[in-house]
Amino acid sequence: MCAWVFGESFDPYATMADPLAGYWDGGLGVSAANVLVAGRFAGSQALRCVSVGSATNLIKSSAANDAVHHISVAFRQTASLSGATLCTALQLVDNVTGQCCVVFRSDGAILLTSGTIAGATLATYAGAVTALNTWFQFEFEIIINNTTGRFRARKNGNTVDDFDSGAVLNTRPGANPYANKLQLLNNQTNVSPQEFDDLLWRSDASSVPWVGDIRCYTRMPASDAAVQFARSPNPALLTPFPTTVTTAHTSGNGNMVPFTAPYTGTVGTLTVSVATGGTGNMKCAFYDSARSAVVGVASNAVVNPTAGNNTVTFATPVPIVKGTLYHLAFDQDFSITYNTNTSATSGYSFTTAYASFPAAVPTTATGTAQAQAVNCTLSITPTVNADFVNETLQDGTTSYVYDATVNDADFYTIAPIAVTPISVVAVTTRGFLQKSDAGTRGAQVQMKSGATTVGSTPTLLSSSFGWMWRTDLTDPNTSAAWTAATVNNVQIGPRVTS
Repeated sequence: MCAWVFGESFDPYATMADPLAGYWDGGLGVSAANVLVAGRFAGSQALRCVSVGSATNLIKSSAANDAVHHISVAFRQTASLSGATLCTALQLVDNVTGQCCVVFRSDGAILLTSGTIAGATLATYAGAVTALNTWFQFEFEIIINNTTGRFRARKNGNTVDDFDSGAVLNTRPGANPYANKLQLLNNQTNVSPQEFDDLLWRSDASSVPWVGDIRCYTRMPASDAAVQFARSPNPALLTPFPTTVTTAHTSGNGNMVPFTAPYTGTVGTLTVSVATGGTGNMKCAFYDSARSAVVGVASNAVVNPTAGNNTVTFATPVPIVKGTLYHLAFDQDFSITYNTNTSATSGYSFTTAYASFPAAVPTTATGTAQAQAVNCTLSITPTVNADFVNETLQDGTTSYVYDATVNDADFYTIAPIAVTPISVVAVTTRGFLQKSDAGTRGAQVQMKSGATTVGSTPTLLSSSFGWMWRTDLTDPNTSAAWTAATVNNVQIGPRVTS
């Protein structure tokens, strides 16, 4: 058990301003020294530091005056492994005084320095990084003491030390035998871009267990478990392809437009863009991803479509599921010219007599002018709250849920972990919240495991988005260690507290 645990994946951020919205305490996250890049694993993000001058990139205070610290981090260098430039560093601080720094040098060595990056070298772990553009995972132990301080390192999950200074160091130039702040620093002379991912900082007064090679699995809401919040009111519109050219279609010569549903819900109306209308009937139907089965029922006929946007209605709204590929088919019993997209393979042409439309298995072809996709806009009525809060990168007010009734709460299931980890170190529940009304509003994020619900500290919201979170080292329902199964079964969501 540890007195303090803090983890960072860099995964949910849209910009480097996001970590500073309450999750980290400060730093120059928006400076040119920091950019977000592809992370250690597919779909993840990492932090790249490229110095434009000496900078304190990120700052986190623990309020735990601990002597023993473990910092686990994945590291990658993207420039030449040469020279002896002191690049980036993880600094442990006693309130305001730097105690020591874990410094990543341009030649692949990792140093422990006294106080600051450029402080006296206390220990040198030579050859720690041996290849460019390769992720290495390190776990460092730093003991703060003026005579028996120590620096140890294990690499890529090794169960024995890859480096040990011995308990002979003075790692506390400050007055107090502890550190309670972690800072990610850039050196002014850093010319070698270095990247960080899967950061975990743990501390305790006496000892911290080694955890080996760790990975942060960022899991988003997957479905509604019990919801009371409303969904963002902005229309859920989808226009698969823009209008760029026109394409003529004769009677029974139809067109299919592929699209992937952005939300789970129903489509009751849509508009179709016509360049030249005429006298006759046109209607629409949804097909599945293989274009071989009709989804729902066909629309009502649009009689005598005119140039411009024509509204298509479905007597029974068609159900769609987020992330699923569909094909929207148009057919008519007269000659019509649609506004379409230029790409000759953006859509599919088919031949089905209007009286037989929609056919169960229409004959389709691709790669012809007729295959250019018709311009249309679908109006989706979403039905799942989770779809509005499960974006990979936070999207602010693009999609969200909202509520003003005290004690109202949403709970969502989460997407399961794709693999079964050997162990789970901790579970952090995070939410990005703000208030939109003029009065005082408080909230928290909650996690439900089994019959037990726990939450972050209720906090008053500002009119700007900020993070709320809590970290659980054990399952709050049983007080036992987390397992993959218990993590997969938790529910998470926001709650209005005031």
